[in-house]
Amino acid sequence: MIHSSELETYGWRSVAGITSRSALLELARSIGRPVPSPSGEVVKELIPKCQSAAARGTLSGTYGTGSFPLHTDTAFWPLPARYVVLRTRGDTRRHTSVLTFADLFREGTKELRALADRAVWLVRTPSKSFYCSMRFRSGKSTGWRYDGQCMLPSNDSAIKVQEMLCTLFSCDRINQINWTGDMAVVLCNWEVLHGRGPSPPDEKIRIVERIYVE
Repeated sequence: MIHSSELETYGWRSVAGITSRSALLELARSIGRPVPSPSGEVVKELIPKCQSAAARGTLSGTYGTGSFPLHTDTAFWPLPARYVVLRTRGDTRRHTSVLTFADLFREGTKELRALADRAVWLVRTPSKSFYCSMRFRSGKSTGWRYDGQCMLPSNDSAIKVQEMLCTLFSCDRINQINWTGDMAVVLCNWEVLHGRGPSPPDEKIRIVERIYVE
């Protein structure tokens, strides 16, 4: 399986031979403790939805069945989920984009890194709001968060960071995960941003199984 040190070093890893929900759960449990998604499921099934069918404030509610921008999952939690475990069923042609914060800061400038440390954001969802920074600490570990969907810039540093990220999110360091039917991906959600690629022609049903792990 995967060691947490690998994830913290590389940001994400793929695992072959994951052909069932039970195998995905076993993989998740080998890393840590699975925790329910906001809707209550431990294994959450995600299917592309048009805007009119999606919940307000969600990525699907903004982008519909199109691409999703790079983001941190559960950035709206006081402490985001440590890991995200994913498997795709059905039409697997649509890729997933990943970019580590380390590569993001290497692609940017020293100014970006300094601004990110000073930036203040208002996290706003339909049910709650709170202020946060991009960088956070839990015990002896640190992590990063960013989600332009729910994090609103609240000072000049955050406004400048948001402007710079709009350009950097098209940089050459972004990797594409091309899915196969027996593959799972584990993301270190504190170290890597991920997004959804554009829909292929005549896309059939695509189901992503997602597990949050702490």
